Amino acid sequence: MTDYHLEVGESKIRQYANRKPIDAVAELVWNSLDANAKKVRIDFKRTAMQALERILVIDDGDGITPEQARSSFLEYGDTWKAFRTHTKGNQRILHGKKGEGRLFGFALGSFLTWDSIVTIDGKNYRTKIYAETSRPTHWRIDEPVATSDPTGTTVTILVPQGKRLGSLEVPEARSNLTARLAFYLRAYNFVSVIYDGKELDVESIISEIVDLQIDLPSEYAEDSRPPFVTFVEWKERTRNRKLLVCNADGIALAEHGQDWTEPVVSFTPYLRSDRFNNQSSEELHLLEMSHSPLLYAAEKAIRKHLSKRHKEISGQVVQQLKDEGIYPYIGAARDATEVVERQTFDLVVTVARSALPGKGDPRKLSVNLIRSALESNPGSLHDILEKVLSLTQEERDHLSHLLEQTELTNVISAATTVTNRLNFIGGLRKIFADRDARVELREVDQLHPMVARNLWLFGEEWTLARSEIGLTSALASHLHLLGDEIVLEANLKTVRREDGRTGRVDILLYRGIGDERQNERLIVELKRPSLPVGKEELYQIKSYARAIVEDPQFRGTACKWKFVLVTYDTHTEIRRDIRQVGKAPGLADDQDEYQVWVKTWGEIFDETERKLWFFREQLKFEATDDRVTQYLRNSYDKYIPESLRGAETASSARTEE
Repeated sequence: MTDYHLEVGESKIRQYANRKPIDAVAELVWNSLDANAKKVRIDFKRTAMQALERILVIDDGDGITPEQARSSFLEYGDTWKAFRTHTKGNQRILHGKKGEGRLFGFALGSFLTWDSIVTIDGKNYRTKIYAETSRPTHWRIDEPVATSDPTGTTVTILVPQGKRLGSLEVPEARSNLTARLAFYLRAYNFVSVIYDGKELDVESIISEIVDLQIDLPSEYAEDSRPPFVTFVEWKERTRNRKLLVCNADGIALAEHGQDWTEPVVSFTPYLRSDRFNNQSSEELHLLEMSHSPLLYAAEKAIRKHLSKRHKEISGQVVQQLKDEGIYPYIGAARDATEVVERQTFDLVVTVARSALPGKGDPRKLSVNLIRSALESNPGSLHDILEKVLSLTQEERDHLSHLLEQTELTNVISAATTVTNRLNFIGGLRKIFADRDARVELREVDQLHPMVARNLWLFGEEWTLARSEIGLTSALASHLHLLGDEIVLEANLKTVRREDGRTGRVDILLYRGIGDERQNERLIVELKRPSLPVGKEELYQIKSYARAIVEDPQFRGTACKWKFVLVTYDTHTEIRRDIRQVGKAPGLADDQDEYQVWVKTWGEIFDETERKLWFFREQLKFEATDDRVTQYLRNSYDKYIPESLRGAETASSARTEE
């Protein structure tokens, strides 16, 4: 046995220990193929607890001669391949040139052995080579020994306990390796590579191969074989979809860039050019600097083809649903919102096409669930895809990323919010305009819960306001200033009439927003629709506001209060008080710490509708009587007067009461 010292610094060698495990396996396989191997096996040996213990790469190639061993393991980059384009006997195209492949083994384990048998002058000789991560520049080579065993090389790598190589054991690892070797295995169909007991079968997983022409930068256009991209579409999902940089024959030399986040098409792009021949791994890693215009042009061509494939695949999926009679849309889209909704639906079912049930009611149900989520609650779509259709986390992540890029779900969410608000305003208008419904409306268990769920009526900033339970005692201590028949919303459950139904009182609703620097609080007094507000009520709300801000708990704090007295109508005696020159309509008292507002429901509805006017026009939305009534029944059925409920629902409600 002879020790050889690799003429390169340890840091240079140790960098290979940080390469991806699948990259290391691929390089060792390429070494076997460059030795004319017809069969290569990657075997994983596991402990009784199924932990990875050893990795073996076994081939039936030409083997390593003693001279090749001594030269290749003596000087970094010095290899018999350096000045050749084809393997021994000119049988195949060479992949490696720089003698780096063996160093990738350090990414897999701590102790490496090459057991190689070669034929010399008609006799077979065995040579063994040893390396350790603890001494990465030192290599030990046995003297050759005669043997009757056939030619070939076995690389054995001991995996240290605790080393994480799980990425080699997932199904995607086989797909990844298949993609890298695809063109080689197609060109030399007598070669087989067996990964963890299963042969790589390129043809069985290829769906389509297309060569994409690139809009080449001028410096590449005159190449004898201009660069181009081969786009290979797979039948199976592949997790790793980086751009593979190849020679013109499609032999993969390196990966480039980030994974293509793509939920619809499973593919691998191969950038092919003679310019990448004879480059070291370091040179290939610097492609962004040396070939940036070409890489950009290649990515542009890939995106263009992906867009085309999206449309084709989505069209096929949608047409199939139509043929089955379960496509949930009929005729032309009613408005711009539905156009966007349909686009998003088509995208989602295209991504989820393989997860949809094959036929029957389960398939129809899944399709309708997706449509329902997009129409009314896009936020629930993720749960449907995960729990109903069982899409993988990766597929859901890809879809989420795509939807974020297109912003389609954001458009739908915004459109749904606008139409829901317009329907809600229209519904309340309908209730207040009908004298019988207005009288029938109960504040405690009907008006209050509807208003509490729609605080945007008092300003968009209150949409996500929180209920401040800590205010209860302070607000209650001054409540007498607002009259006898008023109750804090926290105490509404105690308000009952003799017949057991909730009573008719004024309600004080309170919310807060802010942070450690500044707080804002909203106090809303909901007056009974039957009681017009006059001087007495205005005096009461002003007195209450002043008492609250002067309370020792709040005096001098960084807090802005907004008190709103909401009523169906006002007396003429106070209308001038709340309509003053230079002040916003309804502003009755404006102080540093607080504001007091008096608003009628009609004014609130007008203000919010004006804010939504632009969106309503863009959506071509009209809150018809039937539409708003149906919206109230669907969304607030238990809160609306019985006269607006469906007959069956109203009967059920009376039974419960």
